Amino acid sequence: MTRTITLRLSDEAYEAVRRYAEAEHTSMNAWVEGVLDAEDMRRRCAAHGAWVQANPAVARAALAFGEANQRALATAGLPNLAGTTE
Repeated sequence: MTRTITLRLSDEAYEAVRRYAEAEHTSMNAWVEGVLDAEDMRRRCAAHGAWVQANPAVARAALAFGEANQRALATAGLPNLAGTTE
């Protein structure tokens, strides 16, 4: 379900958003949505980073799993993250 939020901006902030949106050839709404999406992703990544630092055993297990997957790809002759099949 889509929710509508009304933002009240000062004249100065409104003009800044308008300029940035025009520079990117997009609507002001789309520009603001992009900024909010980027901020959401930044916060999620920061929270994930903090969680990984607090759980080093999980991080080691995830890295080992990823390395095993890369070896399995190479063994199967498929491209891996390095772009090789070796």
